[in-house]
Amino acid sequence: MRSGAGFLPCAEPGGDPESSPLSVPIDGLVCAVLVFVAAEDIQRFRIRNSAVLLLVALYGWTVLATGSLHDALWHGVFGLAALILLFAAFSLRLVGAGDAKLMSVACLWIGPQSAFVFALLLLGSTVLYGLGAGLRLLPARRDERGTKIPFGPSIAMAWIGVIALT
Repeated sequence: MRSGAGFLPCAEPGGDPESSPLSVPIDGLVCAVLVFVAAEDIQRFRIRNSAVLLLVALYGWTVLATGSLHDALWHGVFGLAALILLFAAFSLRLVGAGDAKLMSVACLWIGPQSAFVFALLLLGSTVLYGLGAGLRLLPARRDERGTKIPFGPSIAMAWIGVIALT
């Protein structure tokens, strides 16, 4: 199953979701929302709830359009587990609330099948952003406790990478 776009309507019954005529437009729309999220997070250190809700709605639409309820269940469990863990991280002030929500929706879309690829891409993009921020090439917030970088751009880059690779 395609992990980047999840559950795209099949071109024919029982067909491959990747062969759907809607796969490119949905991937494009998801990528556009992610670029917006990344830009907004870089500028304001905020991730809009409306963008996260749009990504959830797109996921719901693709599930309803394909009837892939069994796969959606596993993706939902994976996304919910991520949400619980990330809100624990939020309560410890390790990540922001928007980051926790966006990452949970990314896990919902990506599912357990591509989680390892996503994790590797996320690690790489976070390290690269951190290096750029350390060199003062990318925006970051600095205070007495250290440097804080927006996590949304790294999540977006990793998610787009999964879409491109799968």
